[in-house]
Amino acid sequence: MLKVTVGVALLLVIALIGHRRTFTRLRLPVGARLVYLTGTEFILVGVALGDALIGLLDEGTLRSLTPLLSLGLGFVGLIFGIQLELRKILRFPARYLPMATIQAVATLLVVSVPCYFILKQWFVDDELSIRVASLILGATAACTAQTALALIGREFGLRGAPVMDLLRYISSVDAAVGLVVLAFASCLLHAQPVIGIDAGVAFQWFVVSLGIGAAMGFLLHLLTAARCREEELPIFLVGMVTFSSGIALALDLSPLFINTMMGLTVANLPGSRDRIFNFLARLERPFYILLLVLAGSIWRPGSPWALLLAAFYLGLRTLGKLGGGRLAVRVAASGTRPPPGLGLGLLSQGGMAVAMVMNYHQLSSAPVTAAVVTTVLLAVICNELISPSMAKRVLRTAGEVTP
Repeated sequence: MLKVTVGVALLLVIALIGHRRTFTRLRLPVGARLVYLTGTEFILVGVALGDALIGLLDEGTLRSLTPLLSLGLGFVGLIFGIQLELRKILRFPARYLPMATIQAVATLLVVSVPCYFILKQWFVDDELSIRVASLILGATAACTAQTALALIGREFGLRGAPVMDLLRYISSVDAAVGLVVLAFASCLLHAQPVIGIDAGVAFQWFVVSLGIGAAMGFLLHLLTAARCREEELPIFLVGMVTFSSGIALALDLSPLFINTMMGLTVANLPGSRDRIFNFLARLERPFYILLLVLAGSIWRPGSPWALLLAAFYLGLRTLGKLGGGRLAVRVAASGTRPPPGLGLGLLSQGGMAVAMVMNYHQLSSAPVTAAVVTTVLLAVICNELISPSMAKRVLRTAGEVTP
């Protein structure tokens, strides 16, 4: 019990310090600056606190922290979902949304299909676990983070640059594709039907996930739309995220997806969505840092095959983003066609991919799970290191960044 208390306190302190000190202007060498400013150093902090070194966040302690992890995943989902306001999404050119969807789906397929056959050869596991693991790898690959783009935009002061705006748009919405696949993959783990019919069991549970998320969103809307004072808002938000994440945990569903649906529902109903968004914006970094530390602490590299899988996954994701970007460019108007290498500006993977693999780790105890966690975390670190230079290359080609 003492170790759990110390672990929680230490996580909160790290999140608070990281919130105030990370993502700031620091005079560091280029390599160190990329690691520090993207926040990936907190994965290494988690590794140090885990079984590999200090042992403060060992396996038993992490099991005790499962409710805290579910709460963190819930807040990350709510933060993402509240940004999916349809009215704001449709303000951008009509071609942007299909471009974002096409490149995300293409990347997902390019990664998940080969990984399925590779996992079948490398790991002695049941068919269902392999299928779920390959879907999770595809879902995490589809995500794009805005970290590298934010660094470049701040460095060059880019405003109103068409290709940069397109990259930012894609990176802000394409994780929705991965979240849908994550939710469906978690539903595949259910053997019992919801309505007593054995056909389409996973689809039945997926509909339940959608329904729970939408219902929680409508309830949050009712609680905050009228007579909700500013000091009451955090209480309602924490209570609703705790409630919805608890339901997800009890039903072995994805708290990340359910809370995303809750945020999406609130975002598209009139009421306190702007106040909720402003409050959640202040919580984004602490919860992101918390997840990175917890992800590092659960990291067990395991079999050397996992390292090969990570390298293969990294290559497939790069190929998927590049090919998906080229395919997406074809739907753009001919007069404003972006560079064909658009996908190279979408390599940054970031916090949503980490949250997805943490959600998967929480729901699955199959032997292949550790390999999937290793694969995604190594890819996130590598992609955060190479993504700024690749994004600059795309923007130079478009003439928006000078050499």
